[in-house]
Amino acid sequence: MKLGTFAVKTSVGEFRRIGVATAAGVVDATAARVALLEKSMPASTAHRVGAAQVPPDMIGLLGAGRIAVEWIAEAVDAVVASGESATSNGQTIVYREAEIKLLAPVPRPPGIANFSVWPTHTTSAAEKGFDLKPAEEASGVKPYWKGNPDTFVGPGAVLEFPPYADELDVECELVCIVGTGGRNLDCAAAEQAIAGYTIVNDVSARDIQRIEMKTGRGPAKGKDFDTGNVMGPWLVTPDEVGDVRTVRLSLHVNGKELSSSDASGILWDFPEMLSYLSLGQTIHPGHVISAGCYAGGSGLDLNYKFQAGDLVELRISRIGSLVNRIGVPARAQRVTVAKS
Repeated sequence: MKLGTFAVKTSVGEFRRIGVATAAGVVDATAARVALLEKSMPASTAHRVGAAQVPPDMIGLLGAGRIAVEWIAEAVDAVVASGESATSNGQTIVYREAEIKLLAPVPRPPGIANFSVWPTHTTSAAEKGFDLKPAEEASGVKPYWKGNPDTFVGPGAVLEFPPYADELDVECELVCIVGTGGRNLDCAAAEQAIAGYTIVNDVSARDIQRIEMKTGRGPAKGKDFDTGNVMGPWLVTPDEVGDVRTVRLSLHVNGKELSSSDASGILWDFPEMLSYLSLGQTIHPGHVISAGCYAGGSGLDLNYKFQAGDLVELRISRIGSLVNRIGVPARAQRVTVAKS
């Protein structure tokens, strides 16, 4: 199942809802559940129970566990088969994609942990001045850095340059989204705690990051700025993704493929990363765990410099395509204003 968060405009403002991608359109998950329950209980009760079983926000939905996904699947199958378009009180059930705006599936995660499990990407970065010492092999340490959960945007957002940077780069990353979470999870429990997978574009201001990394404390402002993380388009459940080591990742710019790779070479799988992260720490629903960028999945790897206006597309098979456009550097904007 492909789950997402979308915004829809109404007469009383914009609302956020949970959507399911289907051949019939994007189904409002909560509305679909309400419509199904209306067949067996009073409408007012159906609305209360439906919203409780299938909350209209992603964090609430993930916290409800896998039973909520089963309730969604049951409801979506029923409304698509019946062709129902609205609940008894007129709430729309099925939308055309043109009628909505897809947001990051988890608009504001409780946290993000960025691992680096692609050895060739690490080696490539080191050759270009982004050197990090690996952990000692026998230490058991799986290094990661924490991203900024307040910087997430979704498909179609313009990637803005922070005011101190002129070199913006992208990174194609496969990530998992935590469902019910937990603490001190072993690998088996961690696997059960994964709600699904999606794509993250880890946007980087390389000119400042290059300086920061030499201090041994980065990345800081090289990755910590508004629109610095892009997520989407869908959170895809594990049953639909299958073995993540067999997915194919690729980077496209202005319609041209620049690189691609399968995921067979990752050092640790997602249950291992989540298990490690959960040691002594409670991991909450919606937490993002990234495998990092694949070798060739960034401009840095390819010696490619992105230009203002470039259309960037990150693809991962069985998950989807995340498309965004590179904005205009802040310094260039100031020059334009001064000249005019």
